[in-house]
Amino acid sequence: MNKLPSQTPSKSPDPTSEILSSRPISSLEVVSAVTTAPKFDVTQIKNFPRSNRKVSMRYGAFGLPSDDVVLASTQSMHISPQGIEFCTTEAYAPGALLRIHLDIPDYWQRKLRFVQYRRVDQPARFPILAKVISSEAIGRRGKKKVVTVQTVSIDETDELVLRSFLQEG
Repeated sequence: MNKLPSQTPSKSPDPTSEILSSRPISSLEVVSAVTTAPKFDVTQIKNFPRSNRKVSMRYGAFGLPSDDVVLASTQSMHISPQGIEFCTTEAYAPGALLRIHLDIPDYWQRKLRFVQYRRVDQPARFPILAKVISSEAIGRRGKKKVVTVQTVSIDETDELVLRSFLQEG
């Protein structure tokens, strides 16, 4: 009988072949991969220059209703392009998505410094999509909550407008 030579595993030039395996991935592995993602550092918000400027804002849960009527009003306690910390009476679960509309004075005039196009209307606020990092009760009764959110999606030009607004005196 003829013996077949033993086959040795060859190094494949494709780096994805090492990552992808033929076995199914369990849900526990998916959860552990998601939970090992780098944590958001809340000090990025507070250490941003002039982050304690009060900015009027409207916020609400991200979802299908898109009218501004369902958005509540408040002011930011700390704000930066990385995230926002604000006070509210509603508690939000960590990981929940919020849509936030910031009201910066003379927003459109500030934005015109960075863009070349003109609009017929002049928007007064700009939207941000944010993810809730924490919601902590404050005060004796715990009715007020301090909500910290991480910015998930912000327009690049709006980020420049926010940075310049915060850096002004």
